Amino acid sequence: MSLLMNLLKHCIFLVSLIHLLFSYSFADSSYQWSFPKDHGAHHDFNTEWWYFTGHLLTQQNSTYGFELTFFRVSPFSSELENDWSISHLYFAHFAITDEKNKRFHFIERINRDSFNMAGASTNTFNVWNGDWSAKETHQKLLISASSESIQLNLSLDSNTPVVLNGDDGYSVKNHESSQFSYYYSIPKLIGSGTLILENKTISISTANVWFDHEFFNSSLKAENTTPQQQSVGELYSGWDWFAIQLDTGENIMIAQVRSNDNNHHYYFGTWSDVKGNSKSLNSSMISLTTLKEWKSPNSSIIYPSKWAIKIPSQQIDITITPTLANQELRLSHFNKINYWEGRSTVSGSHSGNAYVELVGY
Repeated sequence: MSLLMNLLKHCIFLVSLIHLLFSYSFADSSYQWSFPKDHGAHHDFNTEWWYFTGHLLTQQNSTYGFELTFFRVSPFSSELENDWSISHLYFAHFAITDEKNKRFHFIERINRDSFNMAGASTNTFNVWNGDWSAKETHQKLLISASSESIQLNLSLDSNTPVVLNGDDGYSVKNHESSQFSYYYSIPKLIGSGTLILENKTISISTANVWFDHEFFNSSLKAENTTPQQQSVGELYSGWDWFAIQLDTGENIMIAQVRSNDNNHHYYFGTWSDVKGNSKSLNSSMISLTTLKEWKSPNSSIIYPSKWAIKIPSQQIDITITPTLANQELRLSHFNKINYWEGRSTVSGSHSGNAYVELVGY
């Protein structure tokens, strides 16, 4: 088993060396979206992810946060696919934020697509990695993930509006327009379910979930970078991403792509309402200020840990505060790269909840 795991780890490092030898599609603004087909996998692109983050309210009014993400990377073109090949590698991250006990639980896994170990449908919403899965059936999106001590099962109403980010889903990631992706969100999936945490079954009365789906081709080396970092270009070190759900029903996605020289950050975002009406946000419309920092006792990385966000055009002047400082994911894959992703609250001109991702620190 250890030999197989080492093989899989080294295969991901080879992605950037070999993907240029094969034929892949490249993003442009003429893409014609079709749902539910586009909830599925896009094998013409070498990197793709399905990203769930959410806020879980119990019947006792306790709140938990969760992240469940599925990554697909393609070392080889689809022409080489067979049961024994490693055509696609699937990584998955699962995390639970336990605010009451101030604990953060994180599990990761890696599988190849051969023999149904992991995969994604190409025409429906169905992605899995082992027994972790997200599958749409009868207008319900069923999410399931588990480990020895944690299990999450959610049933979400999937009949909610899709929001296309950027220019009708064509999302530019830097000033040079050298990196871009197809990117859409479903900002508010509502449902319920159960959470089992350390042998205790917890009834989730309300699950408020944000979903992102993104696919693209990367020209960056896979070694020492996450799929997220590969999406922004070599002049940029990483990004700060915010998925903000306001109590007014408005939803805001904001990303700050950080330049290596720290002077030419790139901003993009989307504001949307409960009906799915949306408005693209650019650098001139967004003000993002770090108010506090936190140093990880495990990695010694210093992360931002509180933010002021202003969007004058939408009368937004808010503060984002993590509910738990230590929500750092320490990966054993991707050359042990770490990132921070955690549940946060919103105060100021509006109240609400948010999830924040910090990559590349």
